Amino acid sequence: MGTSGEPRPGALRARGVAAALGAAVLLAGTPACSSGGGDGSRTATPTTAAPPTAPPPTGAAERDRACEVDLPGGWSDALAAGRVPVPEGERAVLAEAGPGAGWSVLQMSGPGSGPAAGRSVVLREGDEERRVMRLADPVEHQVGSADFDGRWLVFDVVEGRQLESPWTLYAWDATTGRREAVAEAESAGGGQSAVPGPFVQAVVRSGRLFWAQGTGGGRSAVYARDLDGGERRTVYEGVADTPFAAGGLLVWLRQGESSGRPETRLAAVSMDTLRPADLPGPIAALRNVRYVASDGRTWAWAGGDPDRPRLYVWREGWPEPLALVRGGGAGAVPEPELGGIDQVQVSGELVTWRTTEAAWALDLRSRSYARVTPRYGYALARDGGLAVAYPEGEAKATETKDVIQLTQTALLPPLPDCAR
Repeated sequence: MGTSGEPRPGALRARGVAAALGAAVLLAGTPACSSGGGDGSRTATPTTAAPPTAPPPTGAAERDRACEVDLPGGWSDALAAGRVPVPEGERAVLAEAGPGAGWSVLQMSGPGSGPAAGRSVVLREGDEERRVMRLADPVEHQVGSADFDGRWLVFDVVEGRQLESPWTLYAWDATTGRREAVAEAESAGGGQSAVPGPFVQAVVRSGRLFWAQGTGGGRSAVYARDLDGGERRTVYEGVADTPFAAGGLLVWLRQGESSGRPETRLAAVSMDTLRPADLPGPIAALRNVRYVASDGRTWAWAGGDPDRPRLYVWREGWPEPLALVRGGGAGAVPEPELGGIDQVQVSGELVTWRTTEAAWALDLRSRSYARVTPRYGYALARDGGLAVAYPEGEAKATETKDVIQLTQTALLPPLPDCAR
């Protein structure tokens, strides 16, 4: 960690969630539901179907498979215009970007003894920059995840580089400047490590914080807490992956059994009431998928074998999910650079993900996708915003510059259509 040439901070420390959810289920590449592309994936029967008279949303009609295109100048220009300035001699890691790219949270590291020295958590809103917290250890301590609802900034600090390093979750009130620790890892190994569990991906909406953490014995819990004086409440206990926001829902993968075999499926609660909520039929029917993301209307996830990865997408009004992006393998058009699909993100008609080679964006308007980083790096899509981070030069070199770019998705023209 420590450079934008590596995965975004939280992605490096799954803290044993693969083991908790069953490596045979999540990591063996168990197929997802039907792709609509005839690739042999198991078909899951939806509990509901879209009305046959429903008009197809943008991008729903023609092709059941996307193609790769070159990144057009309109995208490059929009991203370049939103480049975040990183002072000479400092390093920057993008932890999160907000709706419409209106804010971002950075981990900034600088030499010397001045205000920028050491390693700090920085909140940027437009051109305004506030250093929220200086980390105690400028080498070992690092920001894991962050979120901001306009008042409350929440972020977790990991005290090491190992998967099971201890961590603390903080909440900072932008109106008062007050900061407090609101959660911490359960201790294991004499306090030198954390109980294995899902990595902490903080979610905050209207002053309510959500997160998950390991509780011991291969189990974990999903929690909620009102930051203005509220107590921690348990939303779910069992074997669960990291929860994420999907519109007004909090959603996570949980493990159960089917015919005596482990099986993962999605569960959800309303973020307002904390009561169980129904998912759309095709999404509720998913089994044994990974890296699921949604903005409440568009859903995307990874499935397929590790040597033949698939990026599936489903939108309201589509009769079934589609495997729009497919890696190499027998019977497939070779796409060697798509080995591995993770860190999936969704913003309307834009889906981003990361591979071992680069970060990518799929445009549902054109049913095409493009590489958005020269190599390595990552992309974050959220509620009308796109953020891209990558190293300019060799990722580990001392002279490397960290490129962080923010733009509104409304400024991005559709990617070029596939050649017919």
